[in-house]
Amino acid sequence: MSWWLVSCCPSKTVDDWFKGCSGLCPKRIHAKAWSSLFFATVWTVWKARNGMVFRGKEVDFIVAANMVKFRVVWWFKHYGKGSTDAVTTILLNIKDCCTKSTMVKQRSLGTWIPPSLDVLKFNVDGAVRGSPGQAGMGGGGGVLRNSRGRVLCLFSNHLGISDSNSAEIMAIHKASEICASKPDFIGRDIVIVSDSMTAVTWVNDRSFGSVKHVNLIYKIRGNLIKLGKTVVIYNSRASNSFADMLAKKG
Repeated sequence: MSWWLVSCCPSKTVDDWFKGCSGLCPKRIHAKAWSSLFFATVWTVWKARNGMVFRGKEVDFIVAANMVKFRVVWWFKHYGKGSTDAVTTILLNIKDCCTKSTMVKQRSLGTWIPPSLDVLKFNVDGAVRGSPGQAGMGGGGGVLRNSRGRVLCLFSNHLGISDSNSAEIMAIHKASEICASKPDFIGRDIVIVSDSMTAVTWVNDRSFGSVKHVNLIYKIRGNLIKLGKTVVIYNSRASNSFADMLAKKG
């Protein structure tokens, strides 16, 4: 990171580092360079590790660091299509070529509020790629975390042809199914959080929405009864960004 003249707090996990690198620069072209920094570093470490384990090579950290730089520049120039400058020019003037004078900042992932001690929070979301109101390719995602923010479980599912309400209901169902399948979760205080007011209303009220959701909602309610203390609530999209990302990946 010092190569880019940027100071940052060290990430606790590789996942956090990836999300941080991909959100450091708001401009799309420059963001490609930041994303390539993560992949180039991981790839270089992996190649060095394989050389050491399988071919008995010693790791030269100066060479490895330079390889990261060359890979970032090469990928940024030829695959990211981010610059028409020569490779050597980008290498020598990386900050000017890739970040310009744009203020570098961490992209906000929304405000996620940790649950109380001994409570687990399962954020879920559904996503559909297609015109609003029409069926498209759907995905569901969810992440289960404890009061310290530690990720205990996550899922990212491809749902096939779906509409937005179905995707949201299926995401809630998947979360309740995962929890109900774990004996240790029976009787635990678990909050399943969705950013779909419609889906949450269907699960908690006497109505079932459209006919096609009846079976899934019955299963969700059955899982909630089995778990004992698990509830399904609504919260805004701002606090559900991680689950939203997983749903879109699905």
